[in-house]
Amino acid sequence: MWLELGVGVLLLLALAQSVLLFHGWRQLRELQRRVAAQSRDVAYACTDVPTSMLVTALGQLQRQLGRIEQQPPPTRQSYELAQQLAREGADVEQLVSRCGLSRDEAKLVLAMRPPAR
Repeated sequence: MWLELGVGVLLLLALAQSVLLFHGWRQLRELQRRVAAQSRDVAYACTDVPTSMLVTALGQLQRQLGRIEQQPPPTRQSYELAQQLAREGADVEQLVSRCGLSRDEAKLVLAMRPPAR
């Protein structure tokens, strides 16, 4: 009789433990589902650029491109004049003012001039 009672108690404890484990497993799955949903929401929020920002940036690029297109390109003669002035010892400021080059173009012309003999 005591043996049967002990086996019954052990069976009840095993059943209670199984119920608790099953309940814990379900809570863990629910928590994992919530974390996965939150991480998707965070990833979407971090990578989504508002359309208004894209439209604003595109408008700025179009305005800059329009300004660049309106500027007349330097002619071949201005480059030849810049090369001649560079050989004669002109500096960057003189090339910019006299030939209509940008500062970077003037620096490039000066860097490309042949060495003095």
